Amino acid sequence: MSFTTVLDNALETFLPKRAFYRQFYRDQIKKVAKKKSSRNDAVDRWGSRYAAASTTRLTGAWSPVDSSVNKLISDASATVRARVRQLVRDFPYFTRAVNLLTDYVVSDGMKFQSRIKNPDGKLNKPVSQKIEDSFNFWADEADVAKKLHYYEMDALSKTQDLECGEFLFIKRYRKGEGRYLPYVLQMIESDWLTDMGTKLGSSENDIDQGIEYKKTTGEIVAYHFTDPDSWGSVVREPAESVIHGFKTLRPGQRRGISPFVPAILVAHDLNEYMDAEMDAAKMAAKYLAIVKTPDPASRQAGFDTDPNTGKKIEELENAIIEYLRPGEDIEIASNPRPGTNFPPFVKLILTMLGITVGVPYELLSGDYQGLNYSTGQIVRNDFAYQLRPIAVRHVRHFAQRSFVPFMDHAVMNGKLDLPGYYTNPTPYLQCAWQPPGMEPIDHLRTAKAQIEQVHAGLRSPIEIVGARGRDLEDVYNEIEIAKEMAKDHKLDFSEKPDTAMANNPAALGA
Repeated sequence: MSFTTVLDNALETFLPKRAFYRQFYRDQIKKVAKKKSSRNDAVDRWGSRYAAASTTRLTGAWSPVDSSVNKLISDASATVRARVRQLVRDFPYFTRAVNLLTDYVVSDGMKFQSRIKNPDGKLNKPVSQKIEDSFNFWADEADVAKKLHYYEMDALSKTQDLECGEFLFIKRYRKGEGRYLPYVLQMIESDWLTDMGTKLGSSENDIDQGIEYKKTTGEIVAYHFTDPDSWGSVVREPAESVIHGFKTLRPGQRRGISPFVPAILVAHDLNEYMDAEMDAAKMAAKYLAIVKTPDPASRQAGFDTDPNTGKKIEELENAIIEYLRPGEDIEIASNPRPGTNFPPFVKLILTMLGITVGVPYELLSGDYQGLNYSTGQIVRNDFAYQLRPIAVRHVRHFAQRSFVPFMDHAVMNGKLDLPGYYTNPTPYLQCAWQPPGMEPIDHLRTAKAQIEQVHAGLRSPIEIVGARGRDLEDVYNEIEIAKEMAKDHKLDFSEKPDTAMANNPAALGA
């Protein structure tokens, strides 16, 4: 970062008026230099630097803020959180976006699957099953408040990640409460991080947005929390006791920001526009007819008056004929609201929202008109690729960081007997977290293509079943149980239909 940028940021923080005049005079100098030589200015605009950085009549007033990522987030995070939360509460499409991303990334929880292997590379099923049973036992009481299941906290952390841009857990140790393990998780809202009333652990550290870090390396040392509702004392938690997850946008970033930031203003404007359009339509629908008369005083003398507007009103009942006076006329009121441009305009804005929040328009709006198999598959594949890095980051930031301490305490408290764990725990930490996956659009057509891929050695059954959010071993176990049940009931499902649809569903447009 240049000295000029550092000086500008310092002036903007401590002397905003001085910073304003500094930027103003700088722009004036650029304008004077531009007038001196239009030819040199053209060379400067298109030859010596990027055209996007040139100052023209149209871009002269465009001076974007260019501060550090932590300063940008610090200045905006509280307002952004409040606005996103309000839109999620009141704006149906924001609610839909949060629910969709949470359901498709986590659903009812990314299921834990142990993958311990023997020296020959094969799965060690007995040990893997013991670890899975122990984890499931602990997951029932993983919440320090004894309210949420581990997988419910998993989904809640994803919701917090979308609304606040980050999620926070404190690893607690509660002994003497009759728990399976003393290790539990306490979820903390990001609003609880504070800089006020904090005490640093070392003079070599600094604090920013409630996060204490080393000034030389940027390493996170501790987190400082307080209850914003009770204004209690500040509690310093070591970094190793805190699980803090967010998407890193720039190097050195210490806090997260909601991924819905670019959509906030568009969503707010659309929400107000739709409210105004609906109010106008309701008002237009209330007026059925208008009476035109050259003698309003005598005609309206006996009519009731609207207490709100003070105007004369009259109601028309079914099958009543009104005899008009000479010169009077009744004009039936038209109701042009909403106009014909309303639906395509809303669709355009929702498409913009879908692009911003990472949810296809069809899913965000619930509008599936005009979709066929090909376009539906394209939308589905595109959405799946967008979800993949999001799911991987969630596993790394929450699942793995909460799972490793569980293993440590399970071994330490004698719940798991794993020889050599203390010297080399890595082999016992091998696991998989199964995201929910997606069901195919056309089961028959997709299944036929997948069978051909398996026979050609291009895809494995594990990958195919995993894409649906299932575990292949569980599927095989269920098939075995189903066969035994069919045998007990003397049922035979071995015969396959020999029809054109079964052999070639695409030929009949399935």
